[in-house]
Amino acid sequence: MPTRQQLNPLRFPAPGPISLTRVVATFLLAVLVFGPATAPITYALSASSTGGAAGAVEGPASGHNRAGDSDRDGRDGGGRDHADRVDRADRADRADRADRADRADRADRSGNRPTVRRLPTGLTAKTVDGIPVSLDRSQLRHAATIISVGSRTKGVGRDGILVALMAALTESHLQMLANPGAYPASVKHPHDGVGQDFDSLGLFQMRPAADWGSVKQLMRPQYQAAAFFGGPDGPNGGSPRGLLDIDGWKDLRPGVAAQAVEVSAYPDRYAQYKPVAHAVLERLTPARDR
Repeated sequence: MPTRQQLNPLRFPAPGPISLTRVVATFLLAVLVFGPATAPITYALSASSTGGAAGAVEGPASGHNRAGDSDRDGRDGGGRDHADRVDRADRADRADRADRADRADRADRSGNRPTVRRLPTGLTAKTVDGIPVSLDRSQLRHAATIISVGSRTKGVGRDGILVALMAALTESHLQMLANPGAYPASVKHPHDGVGQDFDSLGLFQMRPAADWGSVKQLMRPQYQAAAFFGGPDGPNGGSPRGLLDIDGWKDLRPGVAAQAVEVSAYPDRYAQYKPVAHAVLERLTPARDR
């Protein structure tokens, strides 16, 4: 009958002098049982003074634990690196959005907001129906005022200025009109002529009775332009509505947008003056603002 030691080939004999034969035998046994990768560990343990089966098994297990710790450390480090990359990407995305918003605001304040750089002595253009309209320097100066106020009003842009010019051309031919019949005091303010359209005043023929402003205010071209554009910074506080107070005004045809502000009994008149308004805007602003 085989002895206990013969049945258990992993139980090594007690440590003693190490011979070459023992070293080779131990190495070959380790390769056969555990594989080539664990042979050096098994041999080292069998050759140590604490040999035995327990030592032969403990070597690979301890190595695996150390590798596991290393893997966990790597995973933890990788998780931190991933979180850092996500955080950096998020910060970069926020910065990029802020930069785009800032560039859009600068574009709105400059490139899409034309600036008057020259004032010609006169200009002639034709309406849609081919009727010639001649404007003198005084009328073009009022057009320049409308352009300047629109350029300073956020959200108006070139399209909004075109709408305002169409409205002022239709309502007053770009003249500051007093109305002595309704408001005798209106003639005490600078004006280009007189009108008799009910109780309307100024470039856009606005009515004090409709809460557009006082007579004194409405006899100022700058005030009338600001009231026409309206918006959160407009003098009329959204009532009556200026152009910026009309939802989706940019999606409307210019003549329709002008009518939405003026609420005229003749809504189709404004579109007739679009080519004249366009000619004024092109002439008064340089090419780089177009």
